[in-house]
Amino acid sequence: MLKSFAKSHIGQRKNNEDNFLVDEEMGLYIVADGVGGLNKGEIASKLACDVVYDGILAGDSLKDSIYTAHRRIVNDIKADNQKQGMATTIVAVLFNHNAYEIAWVGDSRVYLWDKKLQLITRDDSYVELLLENGHITVDELETHPDRNIISQALGIERKEIRIHSNFGSLEENQTLLICSDGLYTIAKETDIIQCMKKYNSVTEITENLVNKAVEKDGKDNISLVSIQLDTDQTSQNEDEVNHPIVFREYDNETGNYSVNVFSKNKYDDEVETDPELIDQTTFTDMSQGERELLDSAAQEQPVKSDESKYTIPLILVSIIIFIGIYMFKYN
Repeated sequence: MLKSFAKSHIGQRKNNEDNFLVDEEMGLYIVADGVGGLNKGEIASKLACDVVYDGILAGDSLKDSIYTAHRRIVNDIKADNQKQGMATTIVAVLFNHNAYEIAWVGDSRVYLWDKKLQLITRDDSYVELLLENGHITVDELETHPDRNIISQALGIERKEIRIHSNFGSLEENQTLLICSDGLYTIAKETDIIQCMKKYNSVTEITENLVNKAVEKDGKDNISLVSIQLDTDQTSQNEDEVNHPIVFREYDNETGNYSVNVFSKNKYDDEVETDPELIDQTTFTDMSQGERELLDSAAQEQPVKSDESKYTIPLILVSIIIFIGIYMFKYN
């Protein structure tokens, strides 16, 4: 038997564009974050929750249900000019007994607490693309000026969206945390770790973390769903335990994290991200230069070693010396 608790807070926004859906009997949990600043974001997030619920109820897969929600939002935009620009992120978790599937588009997240904090989704974001291709370091990720830019969302039709997925089994003393970015950008992972060490119930965990984000002057909408499992539902032996892919693991004392290396054949993230990005607060048309920069970032290989840092400077110095010698000799 699953047990959960959900809470959403408007933060300092004029309206709450987050929506969540909880159906413990069906084993379906969704958090959707209407893209901030775009028209009708709250309509898009509510529509996404409702359409995915109807799809699962009808026997569709989680991915198919999310894609149906995307097409429904796109069609609604085409049919009503007043809905132009509405979009939403989504992260959904569907249980079958204690086994779960996660599917997502955007930067809403799922964390797993298992005596340590692990991030088991990966943001569709500009900075994740830069990190993946070796253009920024892990330390630069949280402070990068473009960290709030996402690369895809439901309702944005420039090219086919890619719905990512992960799989696992929820076991005894584990907790899943499904949240919008309004939570984790304010109540940092150190706050989450402290809370998980202090509280046991899903109600206490959820209330404490949402309140923490509000108290820390959270400006965005804040949503969190916490899920645990009764002990009689856990896997009977180790062979039945399914460990999800972990993208980041956080140190319990410092909150620092490592980015885990994962196998491409276990994670279906081989799509190119859309170079025309969506900002969480405003719709952003990137300049041609910015698009070329992003395209080059997506195509270049990660830096292999520090030696490559010196290649270009050495070439430039050599050219300057050559020009100097040439001018001295022939002038």
